[in-house]
Amino acid sequence: MFAEAFADEGFSVWWDAALHSGETFDEVIEQKLRESGAVVVLWSPRSVASRWVRAEATQADRRNKLAPAIIEPCDRPIIFELTHAADLCDWTGDITDLRWRTFVDDLSHLIEARASEGQAPAPTPSRLLQAAAKRLDMHSRHSAPERKPIRPGNDEVLFAGEQRERAVRPPVEEPQVQQPEVDHSAEVHCLEITDSGFGDRIIIVDTPSAKVGRMPPADIVIPDKSISREHCMFGLAADALLVTDLNSTNGTFVDGERITSATIVPVGSVLQIGQVVLTHSIRVRGEVEQSAAARGDASAKRLAASN
Repeated sequence: MFAEAFADEGFSVWWDAALHSGETFDEVIEQKLRESGAVVVLWSPRSVASRWVRAEATQADRRNKLAPAIIEPCDRPIIFELTHAADLCDWTGDITDLRWRTFVDDLSHLIEARASEGQAPAPTPSRLLQAAAKRLDMHSRHSAPERKPIRPGNDEVLFAGEQRERAVRPPVEEPQVQQPEVDHSAEVHCLEITDSGFGDRIIIVDTPSAKVGRMPPADIVIPDKSISREHCMFGLAADALLVTDLNSTNGTFVDGERITSATIVPVGSVLQIGQVVLTHSIRVRGEVEQSAAARGDASAKRLAASN
């Protein structure tokens, strides 16, 4: 399932099942480990118990190309406990799941970093994003209302806005790239909070994935006791706003219905996170920022920034 999903995202995938008759498997595996841009290790009770997997993961880690994910609850080898691993224990193949989208995004950045060092070819980002966008409607529970896209021709996952630090160890120095100027006349997805405890606040959602929680290191911090430390994730795909619950205690609701998987939030819908209620709207970025400045709210994009 993982190999097929990576292939659908546009990655060139090799795994043990691709061995051909007559090939010496240890030599082929070592060759592929050297040639690959990234090595995805899927941790489970079976892989943890495998000396082969441990050895392969160690080789990948030494080459700074390890991309681990936990697919079943297990105790990882102690040497890998300090390496961040994506939690995909209950992932069932839904490519709109924001945890999967974040993992794919991190994997792309890792491969690009390796390519910048001249060690592996990088995938074409547009291929990866278009593959996800084309299959979005097949996996979403709700359909977004028809309207003109926020950005003309935008049929890919949106990558506008701030970039979060990637969990790639050790950090790789990348060439400085001049960030494009922010278009203050552009329309953006907004979540508006009207609450006596917070006042009127607006969160601009303009990244492919952002984790919401009660305290840092969440990307969007909403300090309410009804919100879990890691409550849900927001993201954008195919010009739609998505939300995924992260097994929160008090749940995430779209128009009164508790969600259990990645769900589109239509424009005008009411999103409830714990006891905090937000309304989805489309606003002009400049107007939102001016309104925030008038209230003395320096963080229209974040209730509290973790970076």
